Amino acid sequence: MHNTPSPSHIALLAALALAGCGGSGGSSPGGETAPPPGAGAPQGSVVCKDYDMQDVTIAPKTITIRNNADEQIYPVLSTSTNAENLWVQGCLRTTEALPTDVVYKLYVNDGQGIPPGSEVTITLPLYSELGPRQYITWWNGGRVLLADRNKRLRNDEDKSIATPAEVTCQAQGTACALTTYASKVQFPEDAFAQLSEYTFGDSDIPAGQAARLLKPANVGYNISYVDHVYMPVAIGPKDNPYIGYSGSVQKPADFRKALHSFLGGLGEGWPVYNMSEVRLPGGYNIFAQRGGYLIQDPDVPVQPPDGQNPPVLTVQKCIDKQCTPEEQRSLQWGQSVQNIQDLWGACVDWGSEDISAYTSKKYPQDCPAPQEMQGKLALVKDFFAENHKKYLAMYDAKQCTGEPKGSGKIPPHVAEFKFWEAIKHIYGWVPYNEGCGAGANKLSATTAHGRDHAYVQAMYIQDLQYNYGQAAVQANPKLAFNPYVKLIHDDLGMSAYGFSVDDAVGFMSELGNGLVFTVGGVQGLENGSAFNYHDGFDVLLGNPADRVPENKPLLKKYGACSLGHDASDPDCNNVKQDVLMPDANRIVGFRVGTMPSYPMKVRFTDAQDNVYTLLVKEKFAACTGKLADCPPNRAAIVDAGACSVTTPAGAKHPKSDMWCVGANPNQSRENDEAAIKNHLSYPVPVEYLP
Repeated sequence: MHNTPSPSHIALLAALALAGCGGSGGSSPGGETAPPPGAGAPQGSVVCKDYDMQDVTIAPKTITIRNNADEQIYPVLSTSTNAENLWVQGCLRTTEALPTDVVYKLYVNDGQGIPPGSEVTITLPLYSELGPRQYITWWNGGRVLLADRNKRLRNDEDKSIATPAEVTCQAQGTACALTTYASKVQFPEDAFAQLSEYTFGDSDIPAGQAARLLKPANVGYNISYVDHVYMPVAIGPKDNPYIGYSGSVQKPADFRKALHSFLGGLGEGWPVYNMSEVRLPGGYNIFAQRGGYLIQDPDVPVQPPDGQNPPVLTVQKCIDKQCTPEEQRSLQWGQSVQNIQDLWGACVDWGSEDISAYTSKKYPQDCPAPQEMQGKLALVKDFFAENHKKYLAMYDAKQCTGEPKGSGKIPPHVAEFKFWEAIKHIYGWVPYNEGCGAGANKLSATTAHGRDHAYVQAMYIQDLQYNYGQAAVQANPKLAFNPYVKLIHDDLGMSAYGFSVDDAVGFMSELGNGLVFTVGGVQGLENGSAFNYHDGFDVLLGNPADRVPENKPLLKKYGACSLGHDASDPDCNNVKQDVLMPDANRIVGFRVGTMPSYPMKVRFTDAQDNVYTLLVKEKFAACTGKLADCPPNRAAIVDAGACSVTTPAGAKHPKSDMWCVGANPNQSRENDEAAIKNHLSYPVPVEYLP
C-alpha cells in the first residue's frame, strides 16, 4: 500500500493556508511588550507564536497595482470590521476577542491617483498596532477599490490618522504617497470604481490545541463582479508564476462597449447604477438594491423632481433623459429582469399569494419553460421553503436574538415565505437567518424532496445559472435564469464570480507573497493567461501524518516547464523550482494551474532534498461520465517511464520506480461545487515508502 491520496484528501489546496505568525512591537493583550522582529527581518515583519508557542517572524506581503489603461486610476485599500480579530488571535495565540469596529482606508496619492503606464507596490504587515488592544489588521478581509474618477471615494465620517511607519510604498512612473483614514463606513455605493477583495493567510485552531494559529503562506482573492461590474481588473499572485490571472485584461473602452452591448441584447432593461458611466449590478443586487436611495448629490444623473433622495438603481432609458418624472422614481428594472420575475411567477406554484406586483403571468398556463426546467425551479423554491420552515422553528425555540437585537421578534418581511424575499434569497443563495446570526440555519443542513444541499446547489449552478447555453434558452432568451452570468463569462470572457456560489473560478487561494492588480492589460502580471481549473492540475502526495508532525514541511519547492517553450532549454532539462513551500506546515502538494502548453515537466524537492521529475504528456480530458471513471484519458496523461526520483547526491533513488508507478490521475468535485478539478496523485514521499 503506497498511500496514494484519494480525492477526499484533496482539501489540500483549500487548506493550503500555512503556518507561523507575527506581532509588532507594543503592548500585547496580556500587557507585556512583544519582542521585535529578529535581525535582518524585512521592514514590516511582526513576531507571532508558532505551533509550539515559540517566537516566529512573519514577513509582510505586498500589493502591486499596475495601470495599463490610458486614463488615471485612483487606488484605495480598506480593512474590515470584526467582532473577533481572528488573525491577531492566531498570531498571538490568544482567545481574547480584540474586536475592530473601525474601517481603515489607505489612499494612494490621495486625490491624484496614478497615471497610465505606472505602478505602485504597497508593503503590508500582518497588522499595525495603534495602542493596547488596537490593531489595523491589513491581512484579513481587505478590499482594493480601483476607481477611474476621483469622486465619491471619501465619506464625511472619514477621519485622518497617521499612516503606520511599517506600511510603505514603492513606485515606478509616479509618486506614491500613502494617506490613511479611520471610518465607520466603507465606500459609497455609486463610486466610479471596481471592488476587489483579498485575504492573506488563514487562522484556524489546530487539532488538540485551544488557541488559533496564523498560517501566513497563502494569498486569497477575488474580484467582486458578483456584486457589480464596472471596469476591467485582473489579479494574480506574486512569486507564483504557475497560476493565471482572474478577471479581465481588456482595455476599458472595449470593456465598456461590452456592457453597452449587453444592455442592447440579452440584458435589455437590466438595471444600471444611477451614475454617468455604465456600472451594472449583479443578479442578486438587481433585487436586493431595488428601492434603495443615494445621498443627495448634484452629479447624480437621475434626479426625480419629487425632492426625495435619488434611487440607487435606474435604467439606461432614464440615464439618457427619456423617462417621465414618475419613471425617474419608479423605473428601476426593465424587460430582462421582468423575464426573470415572469419565469418564477408562471412556472412555480406560489399558492394563494398575490404576486401581481411582480408579474402579470399566471401559473401554470403562462409558463414558457420546458417541463424539466419547471421541475428544477420548483425544487429550488421548495428547498428554500424548507429552509424557511427551519428558520421559523429557530424563533419558536428562542434561538434568535431577533430584530431589533434582543427583542426576539422575527423581522416582518421574512415572517412568511413569500415570492419577493424568496427570489432575493435564491439569487443570493443565502439562508433565512435574519435576526439569528450569519452562521445560523445553513443551507448545507437543508433538504427538500429527498435532495440534499449538495445535489440542489450543483443543479442550481449547472442547470439554472448557466442555462444560457441550453438549446431551449437560445431559442427563447426569456428562459435565461440569470443573463448577468453570460455577461461575465461569455461576453466579457472573465474568470470571476458571476453569482454568489459560482465556482468556475471564484475565490482563489494560492501560495504567494502578495498580489498584483492590473487595470486594462496583462503587463505586470507574472502569468499573462487566464486561470481556469480545466487547464491545470494539482500534484498531490500521500500524507504520512503518523510520521510527519503538522508543523513540519513535507516539500521544499517546485516548478514546471512546458517542452519547446524556451529555446535555450527546449527539453526542460533545467526546470526552475521557483516557488518555495512553507517551512512550518505539512503541505501534501501544490497546483500547476496555468502553463503555456503540454507536454510539460514538473519538478519538486522534498524535505529530505530528494528531487522528483514528472512528465505530464497531455491535458486532463473533460469528465462527461461518472467521476470514478474520469479522466477518460487517464492512461495517456503521465509518462511513467520518464518519471524519476534522485537523491541529494544526484543518484537514482532506490525507491524511484516504486514511487513513479503509483501515478493516479483523477478528478473530483469538492464539497458542493460544480467545477471539476484535476489531480495528479502519487504515493507518500520516497522516504516513507515501505
